[in-house]
Amino acid sequence: MNSGNLAGAALDVGQAPNQMPTPSLAVHPNVIATPHMGVQTPQSTKLKALETVEQVLSLVQGELPHNALNP
Repeated sequence: MNSGNLAGAALDVGQAPNQMPTPSLAVHPNVIATPHMGVQTPQSTKLKALETVEQVLSLVQGELPHNALNP
């Protein structure tokens, strides 16, 4: 971790044991760890809902949704 090959890391962490960084990684000065629920703001929830509706509408119209990863 301190070899200098990686400048930093940003981690999306949760409460399950396999979603938590090790204590030494969590306190490393080049690591940013944010809770998985950090994205749950009113604005992001509204945007996700609107994007879901747009994707379903595309499917109903026989089109691929925008940014489909595995068409």
